[in-house]
Amino acid sequence: MRAADPRSARTVAALREALRESLASHPLDEVSVASLCRAAGVQRTTFYTHAASVAELLAGLLTEEIDEQLDVHPGADASVTEVARAFQATLAAGLAVVARDRALFRAALDAKASAPLRRSITDLMTRRLHIALDIWNGLGVARGVDREVVVPFAAGALTASVETWALSDRTDTDDFALAVRDQMPPWWPRY
Repeated sequence: MRAADPRSARTVAALREALRESLASHPLDEVSVASLCRAAGVQRTTFYTHAASVAELLAGLLTEEIDEQLDVHPGADASVTEVARAFQATLAAGLAVVARDRALFRAALDAKASAPLRRSITDLMTRRLHIALDIWNGLGVARGVDREVVVPFAAGALTASVETWALSDRTDTDDFALAVRDQMPPWWPRY
C-alpha cells in the first residue's frame, strides 16, 4: 500500500499506527475496520480506499519495509561473489525487519485472516526472485532456469522461511539468512 500524495500518506500512517496500538491489546481477528477508523480519525470509505481488510492493511505495513531491504543494484563490474554477498546482506536486513516487528508478524500469522500476509510475502518474493534471476542471468549465472517452476518454488520456500523466523525466538539474523541461503536451489551462487 503506497500512498500517492501527502494527505493519503498521513491517512495510511494514522491507520497503521491505530493498527499497531490495537494489536498491542487485541488479536488481529478482533480488530475491526470501524475501531481502526475511529482511532485514526478517518471514515470507513477512506479505509477501503487504502486496504480491503484489516489483515491486508497489516500485510502492507509488514511487507513494505522488507521489500525496501531486499533491493540490490549491482554495479556494471560487480562479480558473482559480490552480488551473492549483496543478496545475502539484503536477506539478513529483511529478516531484521521481521525480528523488529515480530509481535505484529505473529499476530498476523496466528490469525484466521493470515492469508493476506502470506500472499503479500509470496508476491514480494516472487517479484524479487524475477529481479534476482535477471541479475544472475546478466552475470552468466542461472541461465536456462525454468522460471515457471523455480520462481514459485523458491518464493514459497522463502515465504515459509520468513514465517518460521517470525514465529521463532531466534535472534541471529545473519545465521538464519545463511541457513536460508544454503537451502536455495543449486544454481543460486554461494560465496
